[in-house]
Amino acid sequence: MQERYRMFRRAGGNFYTRDKITRKTESLGTCDPAEARQLLAARNQSVAQPQLNRSMAKAYLSAKSPDLLTRTWADVMEHYVKSGVESTRDRKERAFRSRPFAMFRTLTLLDTEAIHLLAVLEHKQAGNSTHHYMLRLHNYALHLGWLLTPVMAEAAWPQIRKKKFTAITEEEHRRIVEREQNQERKLYYEMLWETGGSQADIASLHRNQIDLDDETVRFSRHKLEGKEAGGESLLRIGTAMKSILRQLPPNGYLFPKLQAMSSKDRSTEFCRRCKTLGIKGRTLHSYRYAWAQRARVAGMPEREAMNHLGHKSRPVHAAYAGGAQVAGEWPGLRRADPAFFTKERQGATILPAAPPSPKRGQEASPQGSLLAPLPEGGAASRASNGFPKLSSVRQPGPAGLSGPSVGASLDASPYNPPAFGLYGF
Repeated sequence: MQERYRMFRRAGGNFYTRDKITRKTESLGTCDPAEARQLLAARNQSVAQPQLNRSMAKAYLSAKSPDLLTRTWADVMEHYVKSGVESTRDRKERAFRSRPFAMFRTLTLLDTEAIHLLAVLEHKQAGNSTHHYMLRLHNYALHLGWLLTPVMAEAAWPQIRKKKFTAITEEEHRRIVEREQNQERKLYYEMLWETGGSQADIASLHRNQIDLDDETVRFSRHKLEGKEAGGESLLRIGTAMKSILRQLPPNGYLFPKLQAMSSKDRSTEFCRRCKTLGIKGRTLHSYRYAWAQRARVAGMPEREAMNHLGHKSRPVHAAYAGGAQVAGEWPGLRRADPAFFTKERQGATILPAAPPSPKRGQEASPQGSLLAPLPEGGAASRASNGFPKLSSVRQPGPAGLSGPSVGASLDASPYNPPAFGLYGF
């Protein structure tokens, strides 16, 4: 059986041991060769019995599957990176090529102990990304049945040093747009502000996805590409978005140069612009935080905002919209009547709540408060009760759970409830 520790002597005369697995070096605190050999033998003997037990277990496991004895974490990584879209696969491969995972790749799953995971997590170059992929890799091996038991209990994993993301304020957005000299990037930032979409989705918008007659924009999310529930998004065009669209190319991609760039390049250019203005802690993703917080200030129900941003988890959405009191009031904004958002989901039809029944002696209002006229012949038409009826949307599966949805951008104008239906972002 191979010994785990080896001994060497440095120029000062002291003897040291090195762990062959963790590569950790420790002084034996002596210059006497005989004493150093005794200490080394004691360390190797302390791990000899567990190794003997492990060797006996390997003999039994080899009868079930010989691969259990030789499978390494590199095999798990190879299978794990195959899932997801291309950008996700690239991100996984880049993480596993980093220094913290260098020694971990050749370690067999059967010989893995908690100390090996901690060595990766405590590496000087390890960050939140290392912690995230280490945990995902550990759980993936468990799900495949390649790891017989968890190496570390969930409570033993170190806490992630979370980075605080914040929303971009309207004042910061206006400063960026005013300073930006490139017209395409300027309109791109305006579109992000109005829609709250991800940078990849908005950069890839095409004229074929815009229907000016129905005043809608239809597209598929890049992040959910290839997933069954990825779905299409159908976004109502508001007044501000109309103004932006009139300034964009009439054919092809709306942002041709930005569409050809990678996400990293778009982010770098935005960060460079923020740096010149002295704006710190803002990324293109901050526009999604800003939209979520403005929606909360506007009184939009949480479910509607979650559908727009594509959030399935309430805690995740709460993290986006949690700073609404910091984002400030939206110019010209007034809160909506909460009764407007109560909907009946009957197949493909979405009906806002009917106005409250008038009390005796009062006249009924044919249209609820805050309702603005909708274009005739478009995707939205008025039902018999005077409220908008969105009947052109088809949703596969259970009503209201998946498929295309209808929504609108948040215009810098008084709050307009009819523009808000189901959201696709």
